[in-house]
Amino acid sequence: MKPNHYSSQSGLSLVELMIAMLLGLLLIGGVLQIFLSSKQTFSSNTALSRVQENGRFALGLITYDLRNAGYKGECVSLLNNLTGLTDVRYTLDMALQGWESSQTIPSWFTETRRSGTDAILLKHAAATSGATPSAASTSSSINTTAETGIAQNTILVLADPIGCDMFKNNSGATASAVSVDSATFGHTYPSTADILKFESTIYYIKNNSAGSPSLYRIRYNSGATAEEVAEGIQDLQIKYAVGDANGAVSGDYVDASSITNWANVVSAQVTVTAISTDRINPMSRIFTSTIGIRNRLP
Repeated sequence: MKPNHYSSQSGLSLVELMIAMLLGLLLIGGVLQIFLSSKQTFSSNTALSRVQENGRFALGLITYDLRNAGYKGECVSLLNNLTGLTDVRYTLDMALQGWESSQTIPSWFTETRRSGTDAILLKHAAATSGATPSAASTSSSINTTAETGIAQNTILVLADPIGCDMFKNNSGATASAVSVDSATFGHTYPSTADILKFESTIYYIKNNSAGSPSLYRIRYNSGATAEEVAEGIQDLQIKYAVGDANGAVSGDYVDASSITNWANVVSAQVTVTAISTDRINPMSRIFTSTIGIRNRLP
């Protein structure tokens, strides 16, 4: 009987090994490509989401105050200002004023505005104070159903269909009343009158501490400190429309520098540009809204 001779394989050839390595590298490369693509898509979607959120939030803040500019409850007559304050921040009958990028804001504004951007000051008494009258007023105070929680010197508007007074609250936060010091209300208010909080807010763009442009505001009846309210807001542009004798829009929307009487403005077009905070290839979106001022429309 002849012995059987079997050839045995002792390992892979060099060619087979190189092919296996190449296939492995191609597989790893494909996996990495999918991972990087997914990561880039996730980052882009996250950046876009933040841009949209910040842009819409910034636009919403401005348009809310703009829509309510000049609101003073049921009062349809001129406001009786008992605050002793006379600059534009505390004159509710002139409910708004804007500044083009080339215009200088009065000296009470000490912030550094981003070059090329607009600013707008908006005033209204659309915010409830949380206080409810319990009885008719005296000549200088009106009792409330509970402690008001309203700090002394907070500016309030007391209003009913007959008239309205704006005054600094002379009572403390624990008092069950609001009152005016060294002055008298224009008339006796019933228990159905509204006690409203006056709001005076300027919106503008400046760079934050990280160097990113942001929307800022200063509320002059709430501490008067600069607040960063929306990061990544690169630009703010506002155009205004003037109303005719009936309050209807007449003519085109124009820049603030073309407005000669702010009491005649009945509508505004607000445009904000929001960008992502990426240092390389930042994403940007433009948001625009046209707002009618409720208290001036026909």
